[in-house]
Amino acid sequence: MRINTPRQMQEELPVLLVDNSNTRTKFALGVGGQLHPAGEVRCLPTRDLAEDSVAGLLSGWRFGRVCISSVVEGSRAVLASSFAGRPLRWVNAALGGPMFHGYAGAATLGADRVANALAAAEYGRFPVVAVDMGTAVTFDVVDRGPRFLGGVIAPGRQMTADALHAQTSLLPRVRAAGVSSRCIGGTTVEAMQAGVELSFEGMLRNTMREIETELGERPFFIATGGDSRHAASRVRELDAVDEHLTLRGIALAADRPW
Repeated sequence: MRINTPRQMQEELPVLLVDNSNTRTKFALGVGGQLHPAGEVRCLPTRDLAEDSVAGLLSGWRFGRVCISSVVEGSRAVLASSFAGRPLRWVNAALGGPMFHGYAGAATLGADRVANALAAAEYGRFPVVAVDMGTAVTFDVVDRGPRFLGGVIAPGRQMTADALHAQTSLLPRVRAAGVSSRCIGGTTVEAMQAGVELSFEGMLRNTMREIETELGERPFFIATGGDSRHAASRVRELDAVDEHLTLRGIALAADRPW
């Protein structure tokens, strides 16, 4: 009769995948380097992270180990204490193996960018660029090999809108919103929203064009993040939308030897 040790039991259960970003924190289960077939993703606003809220959100889920991608320094202690007693891994470039060898900034590379690069490489379409549209917009470029080349970091849609308010004395705070068929706003708010939207679209197109020029060939662009579907409806140069790209990358990192 086989008797499983606690370590074996933890290894046989799904891995909890945690994508801790500035705005939202996503939780999913992973099996064998992929998202669990059930595909369920649960979310909390990052500002609401606490041991009690995490425990309540994950009620009913059985998992052994935990793999976390975090770009919010203030969340790390809460997440660590929420999973005390379980094997816990933090995503970093060292888990990417040869892909990040030779990249000078590997030690300071954000965990989300590492996860996005790992998942983008799995598409097998090289060169490939993961375009993550959240609080900030990151472009991460992976060449054949696969080999991580680096990327671009730019302001996100809402960050741009917030900056207009923060850096002026009269402009109001507005929510980023898609423009209508007219770009000339009839009110101050409409004018600001149009400016934010057109700046965002222009930044995406121009950055994608510059990346293509620098590579000398057209890469495969994968959009992810909260603004990805909206952007894909406006920027046709985006080749695919994968809302769970970062979680897929965390699953790959979790599947490396512990």
